[in-house]
Amino acid sequence: MIMDKKEQVAKEALNFLAQGNVVGLGSGTTASKFISILGSSSVKDKIVGVATSLASEKLAREVGIKIVDIDSVDWIDVTVDGADEVDSDLNILKGGGGQLTREKKVKNKSKTYIVIISDEKVVPRIPHKFPIPVEVIHFGHDTTKKDLEALGMSCRFRADFITDNGNLICDCTPTEKVDLQFLNKRIKEITGVVETGLFLGGKKTILVSNGTEVKVLK
Repeated sequence: MIMDKKEQVAKEALNFLAQGNVVGLGSGTTASKFISILGSSSVKDKIVGVATSLASEKLAREVGIKIVDIDSVDWIDVTVDGADEVDSDLNILKGGGGQLTREKKVKNKSKTYIVIISDEKVVPRIPHKFPIPVEVIHFGHDTTKKDLEALGMSCRFRADFITDNGNLICDCTPTEKVDLQFLNKRIKEITGVVETGLFLGGKKTILVSNGTEVKVLK
């Protein structure tokens, strides 16, 4: 029987919540599916959530999940989030929804990081189909864009979009194959850059649904 991929992988992620009661709630369509399923489960009353976006916080409250501020907890036991792309080295590209800074902040405070995706999001190497989102402050944003382009990337600001932090998103595509760790470092050295959508390194578990089964990548 073929299931909805997002629903299948979101249900599978519930099995990881036994690791603790502080749960990071990701952003995006697959993460939203997880939040909805969590809200209708018996686990709901045993956990508190730390949301990665205003939209995720709103949804969580609507389904009865208690939300706490990230600064009110010493750590997050497990975070469940989605991704735009995951490659063979388990590098992750995020930020299609524009909330990459909050998502990375929650990830970095998490003991366990679970990424839930459907199989079409597995790619040979990131960035593949999508650009690298870069969160940028308004002040001097055109100058910041030129600095990003000087790193060998084609960049454009996302039209009519403001992050939950009140900033802009500049979507950047490298013009040639580059070392992602080095590129990420160079991007973050630019004054005016807040964060990038490159989620590199660190321990994580990737759950991948193809509609019939969920594969686990570590």
